[in-house]
Amino acid sequence: MNNRNFIRRFASFSIAMGCVHFVLETLFTVQYGQSLTGLLPDYIAVALLLWAGVSVRGQVHTVGLLCGAWGFTLCLHYRAWAWRFEEVLAGEATAVVETTMHVLSYTAPISILSFGLTLYFCSRAQTREW
Repeated sequence: MNNRNFIRRFASFSIAMGCVHFVLETLFTVQYGQSLTGLLPDYIAVALLLWAGVSVRGQVHTVGLLCGAWGFTLCLHYRAWAWRFEEVLAGEATAVVETTMHVLSYTAPISILSFGLTLYFCSRAQTREW
């Protein structure tokens, strides 16, 4: 498989992750409640992943959009984990907060690796190696 095919497949993976993020965030909001202020950044991340994924599937040279989408998602992911971690350390966390923190700990590698991979794609695009 050449780099263009891999990037297109990765764009499809990003679309799928955006859909999973949307479903899980919506279910969390329905189950436990969440303000629009808390939900909006997650929906922005979902929209970015979907938009960038569709763009890259059509034109591989738009891979920078995918990098930006994963960068935003990684920052959001880290921040969502960090405030929960701070509550756990302070001994003020509820069971839901603690469980969510653990789930975010296990899903963090997806965001980290995806952002790193898209940075690599962008660096390759700069030097026209793919």
